[in-house]
Amino acid sequence: MIGKNTVRASGQVTKERYVEAFENGGSIRVLFVGNSITRHEPKPEIGWNNDWGMAASSKDKDYVHVAVKMLEDAYGKIDYCITNCGEWEINYFQSGLICEWQRARDFNADIIFVRIGENVWNAKDKLDQFAFAPRLAEMIRYFAVRQNVKVVLSGLFWDMPEIEQSIKQVAFENGFDFVELKDLGEDSRYMAIGQYWHSGVSIHPNDLGMLKIAERMVSSLRLSTQNNKGQI
Repeated sequence: MIGKNTVRASGQVTKERYVEAFENGGSIRVLFVGNSITRHEPKPEIGWNNDWGMAASSKDKDYVHVAVKMLEDAYGKIDYCITNCGEWEINYFQSGLICEWQRARDFNADIIFVRIGENVWNAKDKLDQFAFAPRLAEMIRYFAVRQNVKVVLSGLFWDMPEIEQSIKQVAFENGFDFVELKDLGEDSRYMAIGQYWHSGVSIHPNDLGMLKIAERMVSSLRLSTQNNKGQI
């Protein structure tokens, strides 16, 4: 991993904005579950003054909005919901905590993109006592209300083998699509190095990194839909 993520997992968004839905009269409902890469509110003390996926240069360049554009180009207007679960990551071992994100469950998504896990390392002292994989599976099941919901689960941008393996385990055991990203986090071309003074912000995905994440997540969804001969 190049550098170290020093952006705090706590307080990435205010509790009132853990979940924000955008209703466009679409025929498909897409839930994005993530952390600062998915959305981070302004935090001037670390040089981040925007309200979208850190460290994209504009809202339309972050992974969520690039993925929304790709999906709308393919399927027409969609409704989507952005959910920051950074607080859940560092407190994943707390039973029932996920209920604080009930509005994301109530969104009743057809497709769920789960791009999360890096901040679990901040609770690494809990991993031996509270295995991450069952908690992650429980969290996804909480959001997956619809019977035929499609779930795309990504690996980590910054490589952390123990947590990455847990994510792969959840994908394999539950038949979710899995997308690997760690090669992006090992290549400075995909990071915002030099664009922000704060080291933690600058190792987040730049516009190209965000594009690659969106491409891989959406491509995995399309491939699995084709293979299952299903329709979104």
